[in-house]
Amino acid sequence: MRIVYFDCISGISGDMTLGALVDAGFPEEKLRELPARLNLPQVTISLEKVRKNDIAATKVKIEFPHEHVHRHLKDINKILDEAEITENAREIARRIFHKLALAEAQVHETSIEKVHFHEVGALDSIMDIAGAAVALDYLQIEEAWVKTIPVGGGTVKCAHGIMPVPAPATARLLETFTIKQGPVEKELVTPTGAAILATLATQYTDVPEFKVIKSGYGAGDAEFEGLPNVLRVFIGETGAHAGKDLVWQLECTIDDMNPELIPYIIEKLIDTGALDAWATSVLMKKGRPGFVLTALVPKDLHDAICDVIFQETTTIGLRKTMVEREKLERESIEIETDYGVVKFKKITRPGTGTQIVPEFEECRRIAVKEKLPLRLVYDRLVKMANQFIS
Repeated sequence: MRIVYFDCISGISGDMTLGALVDAGFPEEKLRELPARLNLPQVTISLEKVRKNDIAATKVKIEFPHEHVHRHLKDINKILDEAEITENAREIARRIFHKLALAEAQVHETSIEKVHFHEVGALDSIMDIAGAAVALDYLQIEEAWVKTIPVGGGTVKCAHGIMPVPAPATARLLETFTIKQGPVEKELVTPTGAAILATLATQYTDVPEFKVIKSGYGAGDAEFEGLPNVLRVFIGETGAHAGKDLVWQLECTIDDMNPELIPYIIEKLIDTGALDAWATSVLMKKGRPGFVLTALVPKDLHDAICDVIFQETTTIGLRKTMVEREKLERESIEIETDYGVVKFKKITRPGTGTQIVPEFEECRRIAVKEKLPLRLVYDRLVKMANQFIS
Protein backbone atom coordinates (compact mmCIF):
# COMPACT_ATOMS: atom_id res chain seq x y z
CA MET A 1 0.00 0.00 0.00
CA ARG A 2 1.32 3.46 -0.93
CA ILE A 3 1.14 6.06 1.85
CA VAL A 4 2.15 9.67 2.47
CA TYR A 5 3.30 10.72 5.93
CA PHE A 6 2.90 14.43 6.69
CA ASP A 7 5.69 15.47 9.07
CA CYS A 8 4.37 18.85 10.19
CA ILE A 9 7.59 20.38 11.47
CA SER A 10 6.14 23.90 11.14
CA GLY A 11 2.48 23.10 10.61
CA ILE A 12 0.87 22.75 7.21
CA SER A 13 -0.64 24.95 4.50
CA GLY A 14 -1.85 24.38 0.97
CA ASP A 15 1.22 25.76 -0.78
CA MET A 16 3.56 23.91 1.58
CA THR A 17 1.72 20.68 0.73
CA LEU A 18 2.08 21.33 -2.99
CA GLY A 19 5.78 22.14 -2.65
CA ALA A 20 6.47 19.04 -0.59
CA LEU A 21 4.63 16.74 -3.03
CA VAL A 22 6.55 18.23 -5.97
CA ASP A 23 9.79 17.77 -4.04
CA ALA A 24 8.77 14.14 -3.43
CA GLY A 25 8.17 13.29 -7.07
CA PHE A 26 5.10 15.03 -8.51
CA PRO A 27 6.32 16.54 -11.83
CA GLU A 28 6.64 20.32 -11.90
CA GLU A 29 5.20 20.55 -15.43
CA LYS A 30 1.99 18.86 -14.34
CA LEU A 31 1.53 21.50 -11.65
CA ARG A 32 2.30 24.36 -14.04
CA GLU A 33 -0.32 23.11 -16.54
CA LEU A 34 -3.02 22.71 -13.85
CA PRO A 35 -4.56 26.21 -14.29
CA ALA A 36 -5.34 25.37 -17.92
CA ARG A 37 -6.85 22.02 -16.90
CA LEU A 38 -9.07 23.86 -14.39
CA ASN A 39 -10.07 26.41 -17.03
CA LEU A 40 -8.46 29.18 -14.97
CA PRO A 41 -6.01 30.72 -17.48
CA GLN A 42 -5.67 33.87 -15.37
CA VAL A 43 -3.67 31.87 -12.83
CA THR A 44 0.06 31.20 -13.17
CA ILE A 45 2.19 28.86 -11.07
CA SER A 46 5.93 29.12 -10.56
CA LEU A 47 8.29 27.02 -8.46
CA GLU A 48 11.72 27.66 -7.03
CA LYS A 49 14.18 26.06 -4.67
CA VAL A 50 14.68 28.03 -1.47
CA ARG A 51 16.50 27.46 1.80
CA LYS A 52 14.77 27.55 5.19
CA ASN A 53 17.31 27.50 8.01
CA ASP A 54 19.68 25.87 5.52
CA ILE A 55 17.19 23.16 4.49
CA ALA A 56 16.48 23.09 0.74
CA ALA A 57 12.74 23.10 -0.02
CA THR A 58 10.40 23.74 -2.94
CA LYS A 59 8.42 26.98 -2.84
CA VAL A 60 5.23 27.19 -4.87
CA LYS A 61 4.03 30.65 -5.90
CA ILE A 62 0.53 31.14 -7.31
CA GLU A 63 -0.26 34.47 -9.00
CA PHE A 64 -3.64 35.73 -10.17
CA PRO A 65 -5.48 39.05 -10.61
CA HIS A 66 -7.32 40.55 -7.65
CA GLU A 67 -10.92 39.32 -7.37
CA HIS A 68 -14.10 40.71 -5.82
CA VAL A 69 -15.96 37.42 -5.58
CA HIS A 70 -16.96 35.03 -2.81
CA ARG A 71 -17.50 31.53 -4.16
CA HIS A 72 -20.00 29.02 -2.80
CA LEU A 73 -19.44 25.26 -2.75
CA LYS A 74 -21.50 24.82 -5.92
CA ASP A 75 -19.23 27.29 -7.74
CA ILE A 76 -16.12 25.36 -6.79
CA ASN A 77 -17.74 22.01 -7.61
CA LYS A 78 -18.58 23.39 -11.06
CA ILE A 79 -14.91 24.25 -11.61
CA LEU A 80 -13.92 20.74 -10.54
CA ASP A 81 -16.65 19.07 -12.63
CA GLU A 82 -15.41 20.82 -15.78
CA ALA A 83 -11.71 20.30 -15.07
CA GLU A 84 -9.54 17.98 -17.17
CA ILE A 85 -8.37 15.83 -14.26
CA THR A 86 -8.93 12.19 -13.28
CA GLU A 87 -12.11 11.15 -11.50
CA ASN A 88 -10.09 10.13 -8.46
CA ALA A 89 -8.39 13.54 -8.24
CA ARG A 90 -11.75 15.26 -8.73
CA GLU A 91 -13.29 13.23 -5.89
CA ILE A 92 -10.39 13.97 -3.52
CA ALA A 93 -10.70 17.72 -4.20
CA ARG A 94 -14.49 17.66 -3.76
CA ARG A 95 -14.13 15.88 -0.42
CA ILE A 96 -11.62 18.45 0.85
CA PHE A 97 -13.82 21.38 -0.16
CA HIS A 98 -16.86 19.69 1.39
CA LYS A 99 -14.93 19.44 4.66
CA LEU A 100 -14.11 23.14 4.45
CA ALA A 101 -17.73 24.06 3.74
CA LEU A 102 -18.94 21.93 6.65
CA ALA A 103 -16.47 23.58 9.03
CA GLU A 104 -17.49 27.10 7.92
CA ALA A 105 -21.17 26.16 8.18
CA GLN A 106 -20.66 24.97 11.76
CA VAL A 107 -18.80 28.15 12.68
CA HIS A 108 -21.62 30.33 11.29
CA GLU A 109 -24.51 27.94 12.16
CA THR A 110 -25.74 27.80 8.58
CA SER A 111 -25.96 25.21 5.79
CA ILE A 112 -23.05 24.23 3.57
CA GLU A 113 -25.00 25.46 0.54
CA LYS A 114 -25.18 28.98 1.99
CA VAL A 115 -21.55 29.19 3.05
CA HIS A 116 -19.46 31.53 0.94
CA PHE A 117 -15.76 30.84 1.17
CA HIS A 118 -13.48 33.66 2.17
CA GLU A 119 -9.74 33.10 1.83
CA VAL A 120 -10.21 29.44 0.88
CA GLY A 121 -12.47 30.39 -2.03
CA ALA A 122 -9.75 32.44 -3.66
CA LEU A 123 -7.99 31.17 -6.75
CA ASP A 124 -4.77 30.33 -4.93
CA SER A 125 -6.58 28.06 -2.46
CA ILE A 126 -8.50 26.39 -5.30
CA MET A 127 -5.15 25.67 -6.93
CA ASP A 128 -3.69 24.43 -3.63
CA ILE A 129 -6.48 21.92 -3.05
CA ALA A 130 -6.92 20.80 -6.66
CA GLY A 131 -3.13 20.58 -7.02
CA ALA A 132 -2.80 18.45 -3.88
CA ALA A 133 -5.58 16.15 -5.12
CA VAL A 134 -3.94 15.74 -8.55
CA ALA A 135 -0.52 15.13 -6.96
CA LEU A 136 -1.83 12.52 -4.52
CA ASP A 137 -3.62 10.78 -7.37
CA TYR A 138 -0.49 10.84 -9.56
CA LEU A 139 1.66 9.45 -6.73
CA GLN A 140 -0.98 6.70 -6.19
CA ILE A 141 -1.40 7.53 -2.51
CA GLU A 142 -3.90 5.29 -0.73
CA GLU A 143 -3.58 6.60 2.84
CA ALA A 144 -2.23 9.69 4.60
CA TRP A 145 -0.67 9.65 8.07
CA VAL A 146 0.22 12.39 10.56
CA LYS A 147 1.39 12.73 14.18
CA THR A 148 0.85 15.62 16.62
CA ILE A 149 0.25 18.89 14.77
CA PRO A 150 1.88 22.16 15.96
CA VAL A 151 -0.58 25.00 15.35
CA GLY A 152 1.53 27.98 16.47
CA GLY A 153 0.21 30.72 18.71
CA GLY A 154 -0.76 34.37 18.97
CA THR A 155 -3.52 35.79 16.77
CA VAL A 156 -4.39 35.83 13.08
CA LYS A 157 -6.35 38.31 10.97
CA CYS A 158 -9.05 36.56 8.96
CA ALA A 159 -12.49 37.32 7.52
CA HIS A 160 -13.96 36.98 11.03
CA GLY A 161 -11.62 39.67 12.44
CA ILE A 162 -8.67 39.21 14.78
CA MET A 163 -8.88 35.69 16.21
CA PRO A 164 -6.60 33.52 18.37
CA VAL A 165 -4.71 30.72 16.65
CA PRO A 166 -6.04 28.38 15.41
CA ALA A 167 -8.73 30.28 13.50
CA PRO A 168 -12.35 29.10 13.96
CA ALA A 169 -12.65 26.98 10.81
CA THR A 170 -9.18 25.51 11.38
CA ALA A 171 -10.13 24.59 14.95
CA ARG A 172 -13.25 22.79 13.67
CA LEU A 173 -11.26 20.90 11.07
CA LEU A 174 -8.69 19.76 13.64
CA GLU A 175 -11.29 18.22 15.96
CA THR A 176 -10.26 14.63 16.91
CA PHE A 177 -6.61 15.44 16.07
CA THR A 178 -3.94 15.91 18.74
CA ILE A 179 -2.47 19.40 18.47
CA LYS A 180 0.04 21.46 20.42
CA GLN A 181 0.67 25.17 20.78
CA GLY A 182 3.87 26.76 19.46
CA PRO A 183 6.72 26.52 18.80
CA VAL A 184 6.31 30.10 17.47
CA GLU A 185 3.73 32.84 17.97
CA LYS A 186 2.43 32.62 14.40
CA GLU A 187 -0.35 30.75 12.62
CA LEU A 188 1.21 27.47 11.45
CA VAL A 189 -1.89 25.62 10.23
CA THR A 190 -4.11 27.27 7.63
CA PRO A 191 -7.71 26.21 6.90
CA THR A 192 -6.56 24.69 3.61
CA GLY A 193 -3.85 22.64 5.30
CA ALA A 194 -6.23 21.58 8.07
CA ALA A 195 -8.85 20.53 5.50
CA ILE A 196 -6.34 18.32 3.69
CA LEU A 197 -5.49 16.55 6.94
CA ALA A 198 -9.09 16.33 8.15
CA THR A 199 -10.20 14.76 4.88
CA LEU A 200 -7.35 12.38 4.18
CA ALA A 201 -5.16 11.74 7.21
CA THR A 202 -5.20 9.21 10.02
CA GLN A 203 -3.37 10.34 13.15
CA TYR A 204 -0.96 8.14 15.10
CA THR A 205 0.99 8.56 18.29
CA ASP A 206 3.57 6.09 16.94
CA VAL A 207 3.70 5.99 13.15
CA PRO A 208 3.65 2.38 11.84
CA GLU A 209 6.70 1.04 10.04
CA PHE A 210 6.92 1.73 6.32
CA LYS A 211 9.52 1.64 3.56
CA VAL A 212 10.53 5.15 2.45
CA ILE A 213 10.44 5.64 -1.31
CA LYS A 214 11.00 9.41 -1.43
CA SER A 215 10.90 12.42 0.87
CA GLY A 216 10.25 16.04 0.05
CA TYR A 217 10.16 19.51 1.63
CA GLY A 218 7.66 22.28 0.93
CA ALA A 219 8.50 25.82 2.02
CA GLY A 220 6.25 28.33 3.75
CA ASP A 221 6.54 32.10 3.42
CA ALA A 222 7.71 33.18 6.88
CA GLU A 223 11.21 32.95 8.36
CA PHE A 224 11.50 31.63 11.92
CA GLU A 225 14.59 31.83 14.07
CA GLY A 226 15.77 28.34 14.95
CA LEU A 227 12.88 26.63 13.14
CA PRO A 228 12.82 25.69 9.44
CA ASN A 229 9.46 26.76 8.05
CA VAL A 230 8.91 23.62 6.00
CA LEU A 231 6.51 20.73 5.67
CA ARG A 232 8.23 17.38 5.16
CA VAL A 233 6.47 14.47 3.50
CA PHE A 234 7.52 10.87 3.15
CA ILE A 235 6.15 8.73 0.33
CA GLY A 236 6.30 5.12 1.43
CA GLU A 237 4.98 1.60 1.15
CA THR A 238 3.73 -0.75 3.84
CA GLY A 239 3.96 -4.53 3.92
CA ALA A 240 1.25 -6.98 4.92
CA HIS A 241 0.01 -4.62 7.60
CA ALA A 242 -1.91 -1.94 5.79
CA GLY A 243 -1.48 0.15 8.91
CA LYS A 244 -3.62 1.45 11.71
CA ASP A 245 -6.36 4.01 11.69
CA LEU A 246 -8.69 5.71 14.12
CA VAL A 247 -12.44 5.38 13.74
CA TRP A 248 -15.50 6.20 15.82
CA GLN A 249 -17.31 3.36 17.59
CA LEU A 250 -20.90 4.52 18.10
CA GLU A 251 -23.23 2.57 20.40
CA CYS A 252 -26.73 2.79 21.81
CA THR A 253 -28.75 0.38 23.95
CA ILE A 254 -32.42 -0.09 23.01
CA ASP A 255 -35.26 -1.98 24.71
CA ASP A 256 -38.38 -0.29 23.29
CA MET A 257 -38.19 -1.02 19.55
CA ASN A 258 -39.44 -3.83 17.32
CA PRO A 259 -36.36 -6.09 16.79
CA GLU A 260 -37.59 -6.93 13.28
CA LEU A 261 -36.24 -3.51 12.24
CA ILE A 262 -32.65 -4.30 13.23
CA PRO A 263 -31.49 -5.95 9.95
CA TYR A 264 -32.82 -3.00 7.94
CA ILE A 265 -31.06 -0.49 10.21
CA ILE A 266 -27.74 -2.37 10.01
CA GLU A 267 -28.02 -2.47 6.20
CA LYS A 268 -28.76 1.27 6.07
CA LEU A 269 -25.77 2.05 8.30
CA ILE A 270 -23.50 0.09 5.96
CA ASP A 271 -25.01 1.79 2.89
CA THR A 272 -24.39 5.19 4.51
CA GLY A 273 -20.72 4.39 4.94
CA ALA A 274 -20.27 2.58 8.25
CA LEU A 275 -17.27 0.24 8.12
CA ASP A 276 -19.22 -2.35 10.10
CA ALA A 277 -22.42 -2.54 12.14
CA TRP A 278 -23.96 -5.17 14.39
CA ALA A 279 -26.45 -5.76 17.18
CA THR A 280 -25.82 -7.66 20.44
CA SER A 281 -28.62 -9.05 22.62
CA VAL A 282 -28.50 -7.89 26.26
CA LEU A 283 -30.64 -8.12 29.38
CA MET A 284 -31.44 -4.65 30.65
CA LYS A 285 -32.80 -3.18 33.87
CA LYS A 286 -35.98 -4.70 35.28
CA GLY A 287 -35.23 -7.85 33.30
CA ARG A 288 -36.19 -6.32 29.94
CA PRO A 289 -34.60 -7.88 26.84
CA GLY A 290 -32.87 -5.39 24.56
CA PHE A 291 -29.92 -5.01 22.22
CA VAL A 292 -26.81 -2.89 21.78
CA LEU A 293 -26.50 -1.37 18.29
CA THR A 294 -22.87 -0.72 17.36
CA ALA A 295 -21.32 0.92 14.29
CA LEU A 296 -17.69 1.51 13.31
CA VAL A 297 -17.55 4.82 11.47
CA PRO A 298 -14.87 6.78 9.53
CA LYS A 299 -14.18 10.14 11.12
CA ASP A 300 -15.67 12.12 8.25
CA LEU A 301 -19.00 10.20 8.39
CA HIS A 302 -19.63 10.68 12.12
CA ASP A 303 -22.54 13.10 11.67
CA ALA A 304 -24.18 11.16 8.84
CA ILE A 305 -24.18 7.88 10.79
CA CYS A 306 -25.48 9.61 13.95
CA ASP A 307 -28.37 10.99 11.88
CA VAL A 308 -29.28 7.50 10.62
CA ILE A 309 -29.29 6.05 14.15
CA PHE A 310 -31.45 8.87 15.55
CA GLN A 311 -33.83 8.72 12.58
CA GLU A 312 -34.24 4.95 12.41
CA THR A 313 -34.20 3.91 16.08
CA THR A 314 -35.94 4.95 19.29
CA THR A 315 -32.73 5.82 21.11
CA ILE A 316 -32.34 9.31 22.56
CA GLY A 317 -28.58 9.12 23.10
CA LEU A 318 -25.33 7.65 21.80
CA ARG A 319 -22.04 6.60 23.34
CA LYS A 320 -18.97 7.17 21.20
CA THR A 321 -15.35 6.13 21.51
CA MET A 322 -12.39 6.69 19.23
CA VAL A 323 -10.83 3.26 18.63
CA GLU A 324 -7.73 2.16 16.74
CA ARG A 325 -7.89 -0.56 14.08
CA GLU A 326 -5.00 -2.75 12.94
CA LYS A 327 -5.49 -3.69 9.28
CA LEU A 328 -3.98 -6.21 6.91
CA GLU A 329 -3.31 -5.29 3.31
CA ARG A 330 -6.19 -6.34 1.08
CA GLU A 331 -7.42 -5.72 -2.44
CA SER A 332 -10.40 -6.65 -4.59
CA ILE A 333 -9.61 -8.86 -7.59
CA GLU A 334 -11.60 -10.68 -10.28
CA ILE A 335 -10.99 -14.30 -11.31
CA GLU A 336 -12.39 -16.23 -14.26
CA THR A 337 -14.17 -19.29 -12.79
CA ASP A 338 -16.53 -22.03 -13.96
CA TYR A 339 -19.32 -19.61 -13.00
CA GLY A 340 -17.89 -16.69 -14.99
CA VAL A 341 -15.95 -13.72 -13.64
CA VAL A 342 -16.22 -13.60 -9.83
CA LYS A 343 -15.01 -10.97 -7.35
CA PHE A 344 -12.60 -12.15 -4.65
CA LYS A 345 -10.81 -10.50 -1.74
CA LYS A 346 -7.02 -10.97 -1.73
CA ILE A 347 -5.53 -10.71 1.78
CA THR A 348 -1.84 -10.69 2.67
CA ARG A 349 -1.20 -12.37 6.02
CA PRO A 350 2.23 -12.02 7.69
CA GLY A 351 4.05 -15.35 7.76
CA THR A 352 1.34 -17.31 5.93
CA GLY A 353 1.31 -15.67 2.50
CA THR A 354 -1.70 -14.73 0.41
CA GLN A 355 -5.30 -15.77 1.04
CA ILE A 356 -8.04 -15.36 -1.57
CA VAL A 357 -11.69 -15.64 -0.53
CA PRO A 358 -14.84 -15.07 -2.59
CA GLU A 359 -17.11 -12.15 -1.82
CA PHE A 360 -20.25 -13.37 -0.02
CA GLU A 361 -22.67 -11.57 -2.35
CA GLU A 362 -21.02 -13.28 -5.31
CA CYS A 363 -21.48 -16.69 -3.65
CA ARG A 364 -25.13 -15.95 -2.94
CA ARG A 365 -25.73 -14.76 -6.51
CA ILE A 366 -24.26 -17.94 -7.97
CA ALA A 367 -26.08 -20.19 -5.48
CA VAL A 368 -29.44 -18.69 -6.44
CA LYS A 369 -28.72 -18.74 -10.17
CA GLU A 370 -27.37 -22.33 -10.23
CA LYS A 371 -29.80 -23.63 -7.56
CA LEU A 372 -26.89 -24.93 -5.47
CA PRO A 373 -26.21 -24.93 -1.71
CA LEU A 374 -24.40 -21.76 -0.68
CA ARG A 375 -21.67 -23.66 1.23
CA LEU A 376 -20.98 -25.80 -1.85
CA VAL A 377 -20.54 -22.73 -4.05
CA TYR A 378 -18.20 -21.18 -1.49
CA ASP A 379 -16.03 -24.31 -1.26
CA ARG A 380 -15.82 -24.63 -5.05
CA LEU A 381 -14.82 -20.98 -5.50
CA VAL A 382 -12.10 -21.30 -2.84
CA LYS A 383 -10.63 -24.31 -4.71
CA MET A 384 -10.73 -22.38 -7.99
CA ALA A 385 -8.99 -19.45 -6.32
CA ASN A 386 -6.25 -21.72 -4.99
CA GLN A 387 -5.68 -23.00 -8.53
CA PHE A 388 -5.46 -19.37 -9.66
CA ILE A 389 -2.72 -18.68 -7.08
CA SER A 390 -0.71 -21.74 -8.03
